[in-house]
Parts: sequence; C-alpha cells; structure tokens
Amino acid sequence: MGADEGTEVRTLTRKGCMLIDPSNRPTERTPAFGAFVCLRDVALLARRLLWIYTERNGRAP
Repeated sequence: MGADEGTEVRTLTRKGCMLIDPSNRPTERTPAFGAFVCLRDVALLARRLLWIYTERNGRAP
C-alpha cells in the first residue's frame, strides 16, 4: 500500500497493531460498550485502509 511513501498508512498500521494487541483488546471482564467501541475502532480503521488502497490502486482487493 505504499507504506514507505507516506506517513498516513504507517500511522494507521501502527494504530491497527495497537488495537489488535492482546494486551489492549477487550477481555471477558470488559463491559459490552467497551467491547463495542473496540470493534468499532477496528472496523473504522479497516475501512480507512481499504479506502486508501482503492484510491491508490483503483479497485478493491
């Protein structure tokens, strides 16, 4: 995706790694709303990365 061409993809990738890191993910003790917020953040990040990919390559994978 051209991670070395700009900082936007690198920043989003770094955020994604933090979101899916087991120490940051919701646990069985996390309230339902906390789990929802985490899943929403992951979905929004994935959507943003897909948008960047389609803008740069003209199509979805």
